[in-house]
Amino acid sequence: MPECIVRFSGNNLKEPLIIKSLVNLLNQTSTKHVLVVSSPKEIQNLLSRGIKNLISSNGNPELLIRQIHAEVDQIKTVFELCEVAELDNWFEKLEILLKGIYYTGDFSPSLQDQVLSFSEKIATILLFGILKHNHIQADVVFPETMGLIVSEEFGNASIKMEESSTQIAGLTLGKITLIPGSYGITSAGKIARIGYRAADYTAATLASIRNADGLELWQIGTPFKTADQQFVDQADYISDLTYAEASELTYFNYSGIHPRIVEPLIEKRIPILVYELNDGKKILRTKINSKSIVAKQVVKSVAYTDDIAILKLNGPGVGFKPGILAKVTGLFNKNNINIRSVITAQTSINIIIDKDSAERAKKLTSDLHLPSVSQVTLDQRVSLIAIVGHGMQQNHGISASLFSAVAHNKINVIISGSGASDLVSYLIVDENDKIKAIQEIHKIFFK
Repeated sequence: MPECIVRFSGNNLKEPLIIKSLVNLLNQTSTKHVLVVSSPKEIQNLLSRGIKNLISSNGNPELLIRQIHAEVDQIKTVFELCEVAELDNWFEKLEILLKGIYYTGDFSPSLQDQVLSFSEKIATILLFGILKHNHIQADVVFPETMGLIVSEEFGNASIKMEESSTQIAGLTLGKITLIPGSYGITSAGKIARIGYRAADYTAATLASIRNADGLELWQIGTPFKTADQQFVDQADYISDLTYAEASELTYFNYSGIHPRIVEPLIEKRIPILVYELNDGKKILRTKINSKSIVAKQVVKSVAYTDDIAILKLNGPGVGFKPGILAKVTGLFNKNNINIRSVITAQTSINIIIDKDSAERAKKLTSDLHLPSVSQVTLDQRVSLIAIVGHGMQQNHGISASLFSAVAHNKINVIISGSGASDLVSYLIVDENDKIKAIQEIHKIFFK
């Protein structure tokens, strides 16, 4: 029997119409389906914030459990679910772990990953209960029992394909199988998370190991469109993307897809099919494959992110003084601060970093007392806007059109960049100019 590997978002557990479509599809299919489930963001966030509070004087494990129960009860009420016995078992285990953190103060990365894995486990058991309520028999298989082996980089582990393949390839699965995503098991037997909401990376690994014809993503949070539809009414679905284009877009506002999703698929050239669930059917919106052809429409999307800040190291001669950038990047690496890009001039080094690391990065840099750096400043009120698509370097009019779109509308560009990749050109603008810039750039490329 053929097998379909699907990544299904836990956020859809609060969407009755989507669940109705899911139930209809699974009832009608004769194909085996493996659904890799991510966590609802509310449960994920509650656990993430809650375990940090447990080691403070304000810690309260009982309150945290009640809050998670409340989120689960909302979903159970929507679908008129009675008690799901399997949920009680997982809640008991979670409560024991939370109380252990509270009373011992143990907050190791390993223990944190173990606790956060419950967000996907709870979501998967909830979906199991919903399907059972609708007379659909499903099995639940956990990564730690199926042999999904990962590295010991807690919080950001990588899947070890070779070690995982033997056991996973030989698994006998039922017609409907549910698997919690986003974590695996280390060689030492510890749970390690693959990253924040990385269930699609897990699903891609299963698709590769089990030689699926494709990986299907059902009802992702942010569909692939020519722009964000909340800013551009005319934004349309992107029918085709390459692996590289899709990966580039994940770093911007397409947060529904994990940046590493294509890694396990590249060698076997397994396509990714992005579906919308509607009226009991699945509608193909975007196909992602390994081709790197420059299409007639070079620019595929106008993307953006607000999750950046610019750290500026100013001073006469910072561009001449050797070693400044090396000291800063080495310090950031040691403190797990991600650098997105670096743009230098003779009197300033501009480092683009994630916004949540900005204040910490500024303090660390200031404490270095670097020679030739007279001032360290931080600009957080900015947005990065990018045009994405293969063929930027072969089509010289692209950059001209990009800059004319913002220039004609008196939008000030703080920093611009292109040339590092044939895939993307970007502008950094004041956050107040973001929406206008996106709209005008979209007009230029998608008339």
